[in-house]
Amino acid sequence: MPSRYRKRSLLDFQKSFATNETCINHLANLRWDEGFACPRCGHDQFWLLAKRGLFDCKQCRYRTSVTAGTIFHKTRTPLIKWYWLLFHMAMNKVGVSVADMQRLLEIRHYKTAWLMGHKIRKAMADRDARYQLTGLVEMDETFFGPRGKRRGRGSEKKTMVLCAVSLYRDCKGQERPGFAHMRVVANASAESIDDFLDRLSCAAQSKERRQLMEAIRSDGWQSYSRAAKNKNLVHYKVVLRDPKAAGRLLPWIHRVISNAKDVIGGTHRGVSDKHLESYLSEICYRFNRRYWEKELFDRLVRACVTTQTVTYNEIIRRPSATRMSFGS
Repeated sequence: MPSRYRKRSLLDFQKSFATNETCINHLANLRWDEGFACPRCGHDQFWLLAKRGLFDCKQCRYRTSVTAGTIFHKTRTPLIKWYWLLFHMAMNKVGVSVADMQRLLEIRHYKTAWLMGHKIRKAMADRDARYQLTGLVEMDETFFGPRGKRRGRGSEKKTMVLCAVSLYRDCKGQERPGFAHMRVVANASAESIDDFLDRLSCAAQSKERRQLMEAIRSDGWQSYSRAAKNKNLVHYKVVLRDPKAAGRLLPWIHRVISNAKDVIGGTHRGVSDKHLESYLSEICYRFNRRYWEKELFDRLVRACVTTQTVTYNEIIRRPSATRMSFGS
């Protein structure tokens, strides 16, 4: 079965989306893949007001915005600039700097580019929330914060993040990583791990519901054992006699963590605790689609079309933070 997502190189992207009108048409085709239907009367004939991105129904004259009900809802920024930002955020393995994209796309205000980036990350997070972790899941926690501070579970002035990666075996019987999820938590208690597993759709086993997650693999921290017991999961304990051996004994989760810290501390030069989870969602989104790299742009546009937008006030009203989080 052929993929509904098109593979695109940079040159192909440039040719396909050279004008704002081509972007509007592409977005309209995604929204109404079976043809336009007026939301008021259902009529399928319209006039396109390209400059405003409006579809004017020929029967009842109701005007529908192509961006309504999407991440781009009520945007004043031309869609061509959105598309370029989407392409770079999807295709660049280490993410992109908002300041760089503001200059590249000639977006007048930094605040506008910053908000656009967060809207796209929201679409990424919403899309990944649809997927469940299955089988064996490797788990660990890590910390983001200023370098040079105390390490470990008692770290102060750092942000704790729970991480999980599902594992499978390829045709040669070798263990490979599947999907990854990361979440900011207050602590590494059994309650926090329980809630994290619930968000990954691992509710307590019941006769009415087949349990998709079968086992977790982690270090010997007692909270993982209690959480596994609460969820009727097998718990494979890895004894870490030397903390430096964690990357060898829990290889896949530490590869994801290392990648996240490189991106947060490198490309973004640190982010506030308030927005850390949003950036982690972006990192996991790309990791989870690493086998479809050339399809990432099309996949991300569809994600933006199928979710509601978020406002600037909603973003800044998240619980406040007073420090920056860096890879450490």
